[in-house]
Amino acid sequence: MIITQQDAEVVIAVALDAAGLVQRMRRSGGLEVKSKSNDIDLVTAADVACEHFIREALAARFPAVGLLGEESNRAPTEEYFWVVDPIDGTTNYANNLPHCAVNIALQHQEETLLGVTVHLAMDWVYYARRGAGAFVRQPNGSEERLHVNQADRLRRALLTTGFPSTRGEVADDNTAEFTYFVQHASDVRVLGSAALDLAFVAAGISAGYWEFGINPWDVAPGALLVREAGGLVTDYEGAPWTLYGRRLVASNGQPGLHDALLGGIRTARQTLLAAD
Repeated sequence: MIITQQDAEVVIAVALDAAGLVQRMRRSGGLEVKSKSNDIDLVTAADVACEHFIREALAARFPAVGLLGEESNRAPTEEYFWVVDPIDGTTNYANNLPHCAVNIALQHQEETLLGVTVHLAMDWVYYARRGAGAFVRQPNGSEERLHVNQADRLRRALLTTGFPSTRGEVADDNTAEFTYFVQHASDVRVLGSAALDLAFVAAGISAGYWEFGINPWDVAPGALLVREAGGLVTDYEGAPWTLYGRRLVASNGQPGLHDALLGGIRTARQTLLAAD
């Protein structure tokens, strides 16, 4: 299956329509916020409605392609399938904090062919096709190619991360890693959307991102964005990150920085082992 720019435009249009749906539902006040695995793992009516909309819209154009969505969470049987997070940053969305995204990736098994991330508050579209570069498109249609920045060590690197929904329940909750990097990096931000964290690495806004407990729908489009923008995406051991990997480190690819990220994670996690 060859993914053309025309195919990308179809998916971008679907993602923008989905973003519009989500925004209208927020303005209407009909969020119906519920908990999933615990009190801080949230889902809204907009999450469910948006995923249904995306599923129907993509199936009408690509009927043979399956779908793995956050809310349905059913493993696809098809060779090609979409990975969809209808609202990445649901906690932000539910609290009217305008930093969240619609996330869509096209997979050939574990290989990501296309990634689209729409920043809801800005209507910015981040997208990448495998081997064709990564781009950001503004609401007025202007577009620029994305490139990672050149920060080559931690002290020059702005980092982002997130915390799992199990925080407060288990000791291994990213607190140790956060404490290490907030002391050694230029600074660390917790913005609440893995999709946008990765888009910002691709755009050169931040130099690196790490997180564990992630799911494919959180990061598949963003991992492709970073790689196509010249960055590096691995697991915590430094091996290439794959679709179902639960631990991810993304950076601008500067060896001194990426190695420092991996080393910092190892150092921080040793404190967890020592505490056991």
